[in-house]
Amino acid sequence: MNTENIPKGWWLNVTVMSRYQDQFIVGVMRKGKTVWITETVKGYFDNSNDAYDWGMAFIEKYNSKS
Repeated sequence: MNTENIPKGWWLNVTVMSRYQDQFIVGVMRKGKTVWITETVKGYFDNSNDAYDWGMAFIEKYNSKS
């Protein structure tokens, strides 16, 4: 995971799910005028890289609609 690849104005929060061993979750946030807006959250990834890749794909798809 290279966080430098995350587009400006976006933030990915990848973390281990607290009650599930070896399961990861990703939150995708977009910067609003004054706060960060949670666009989506997805869980049950086997590793942090899969969660990161899914988040990056979401951002790419979101930005392509604009």
